[in-house]
Amino acid sequence: VSGVCCFRGLLNVQRMFTARSGPPVCDRVGVLAAMPAEVAKLKDTVINQVEYKYGEVFTFTTGELSGKQVVFAAANVGMVFAASAATTMINLFAVKHMIFTGVAGGLHDGQKIGDIVVGKDVVNYEFDCRNFKYPWDPGYELQLGEIPFISWRYFEADPALFAAAMAAPRPNGVRISSGRIASGSVFVTTDQKKLMSETVWKPLGFPACCEMENAGVAQICRAYNIPYVSLRALSDLITGDANADFNAFCAAAADNVFPILRSVVENAGQGVPGP
Repeated sequence: VSGVCCFRGLLNVQRMFTARSGPPVCDRVGVLAAMPAEVAKLKDTVINQVEYKYGEVFTFTTGELSGKQVVFAAANVGMVFAASAATTMINLFAVKHMIFTGVAGGLHDGQKIGDIVVGKDVVNYEFDCRNFKYPWDPGYELQLGEIPFISWRYFEADPALFAAAMAAPRPNGVRISSGRIASGSVFVTTDQKKLMSETVWKPLGFPACCEMENAGVAQICRAYNIPYVSLRALSDLITGDANADFNAFCAAAADNVFPILRSVVENAGQGVPGP
């Protein structure tokens, strides 16, 4: 009798875990951002929304966008939160394609607030193991952003998602370019951007923009073999006042990304378009 009771108890625990672990399983496109303003358009547009809350920070919302099953969230600021949210989306929400959206700080002359940068690849500009030497290969020199032992450095966008983003209809007056995106744990002021030119941006091939989440998400997607792309609208530039510009233009810049985001969701899973 005790064995039967124990077995029934285990079944009940399994049912409880399954019921609480997430929504019904179906392949989804995951859309992540840092701040609520960056997913406000999704909140207004996605239909059949259902919210799932985990812990004190994370709220994931499932629904449909342009006929595709999606889940979206504002993970909060920083790579740790973003990577954790991406992992949850992949493991509990059956995400098969991941898009990171939001704003970033421009690093090139000639850029304008509201311009969109589609990330060709992403790098963590703060990850620095250049002083570390392999005992078996002391002559090998690790590069800024390179992870030892697995030699990951630049996390490339999925070719199909990248092509869909670059081919998407463009909002009136909005310029779209592609380039490298650099992630770190610092809100970089205009003066800091300039000071980092030779020591950080140059070794990384002069990225197009910088922000605080992408590399964490891209690294998780690489680890799980999930196709990934990043869409960033510029909220501040290499000139001006980064803090004032960010506060003034964050929401409007994020809105510029939405038509591109929708097009990428619609084309997720369809492969690279032909010539």
